[in-house]
Amino acid sequence: MRKFLAPLVLATTLLSALPAAAHDELPIDGQVTAVTATAIKVKTKDGQVATLDVDNNTRVEQGGKRVGLKDLKVGQTVKALGYGDSMTDLVAIDVTILAPAKGR
Repeated sequence: MRKFLAPLVLATTLLSALPAAAHDELPIDGQVTAVTATAIKVKTKDGQVATLDVDNNTRVEQGGKRVGLKDLKVGQTVKALGYGDSMTDLVAIDVTILAPAKGR
């Protein structure tokens, strides 16, 4: 039993010393400034630019219906939910294209 316990304690100690990844879900609201096949950039109202990587799991919606990434255009206003460490390191989970404001 002692031969089993020592490596277990060592492994637990080493793993607990590693920094925990601080991945969070971050809501992003703003205007699309760039769209590529792998990422979108969104400028928020306070001037920050969020970079959201997109993949096959990213859901894009407009008017309550699911659409493709190809329907996302520069200048559109979106609400997005990203998962990651910071505004420049996010993976897009959901992107909702909002209707243009009246009078535009």
